[in-house]
Amino acid sequence: MLLTYLVKYNEQIQSNISMKDKTCTIVIPARMGSSRLPNKPLKQLAGKPLLKWVIELAENANFNKSLIVLTEDKIIYDFVDDLGVKCFLTDKIHKNGTSRILEILDHIESDFIINLQGDEPLVNPNDLSELYEKIKSSDADIASICHKVDSFEAEEPSNVKVVLDINQNALYFSRSKIPYGAKTFYIHKGIYAFKKSALQKIKALKSSFLGNLEDLEQLQWLENNMSLKMLITKNKSIGVDTQDDLIKAENALLSNNIKGLICDVDGTLTNGLVWYGNDGEQLKSFNIKDGSAIKKLLSKGFKVGLLSGRDSVPLRVRANELGIKFLRLGQADKKKGCLELINEMKLEAINLAYIGDDENDIPCCSLIPFSFAVKDCHEDLKKISRFHLKVKGGEGVINGFIETLNLLSTNPKI
Repeated sequence: MLLTYLVKYNEQIQSNISMKDKTCTIVIPARMGSSRLPNKPLKQLAGKPLLKWVIELAENANFNKSLIVLTEDKIIYDFVDDLGVKCFLTDKIHKNGTSRILEILDHIESDFIINLQGDEPLVNPNDLSELYEKIKSSDADIASICHKVDSFEAEEPSNVKVVLDINQNALYFSRSKIPYGAKTFYIHKGIYAFKKSALQKIKALKSSFLGNLEDLEQLQWLENNMSLKMLITKNKSIGVDTQDDLIKAENALLSNNIKGLICDVDGTLTNGLVWYGNDGEQLKSFNIKDGSAIKKLLSKGFKVGLLSGRDSVPLRVRANELGIKFLRLGQADKKKGCLELINEMKLEAINLAYIGDDENDIPCCSLIPFSFAVKDCHEDLKKISRFHLKVKGGEGVINGFIETLNLLSTNPKI
């Protein structure tokens, strides 16, 4: 009798643990048939397919959850299956991700469901965790995310604006610039946390006048007296709908992960001129602004390396003065020197930036994706480098690098 009780008690505990693990399901709808960017989910983005970035950020969210991908395409199904992630093949007729989720709703055991679009590779995993906490602790049917933008960004109809009440509940969404007269606007990101009961209600809703007018599904929910709580985040993200979006997202993903810089010297940190004294002593001119910028990078934990085809006492003195430990000087083979620095700095090429000025920097810019060329660079280098700085070599290029990094990053560090 006691043994039977213990077996049942153990089964009950295991069942409770199982339910806890399945409290939330993150669902990622992904389709190949985008008219503006065909085959979008599998487009390469900073070395990985777009959909893989989204799956990884979902996996990094810090709460117990299961993960499902929904698609109408067998190619995506096979790709996701190879990653070891659960995937459902759904109908091709769905207009949006919510509709796709409703098709398989009965197969989801969780009380809460997060709809994370498959074209949002820059969502901060912490925002998903906060969104989950918001829907768990709120009486609202649905929770979603928005962030502040200025008046200029609010002009774009593709940026959906949301108006909030004093309790951060959504009052209205529009492609128009609302509210009139405001100086700060809130842009809505189409990421939703639903109570499962809310999705069951949505399944039974009829068409919506406002929803059809603005082509926004969330207006249908508001029209039917469903409540939508908004989480205001400081983290911006980039949804990928076009080739331009893909480039912007790739630049942002790269910039978010930059942890070090390798920089050429002559023609980059200097203006390329070399002076010799009466005794043949070589002199170099360094910009004081670069020194301050390098110290700023080092203070933020960045690793900085110098790579030069020349070696000189002034250069070594300057490197020591700034606290730069990673040096490859007198290195005729720039690619070899670059690989040695990457290894010594214990970083991957994707975690580094490179700045150069001449054609012998081309192998390094080909090796390191986040590459920069100074304004007066060699024409062939300009074709290879990802970014072109507005200043010439020796005129403060490191500050230009930092400004670009902060501008592109969705989470500026400097």
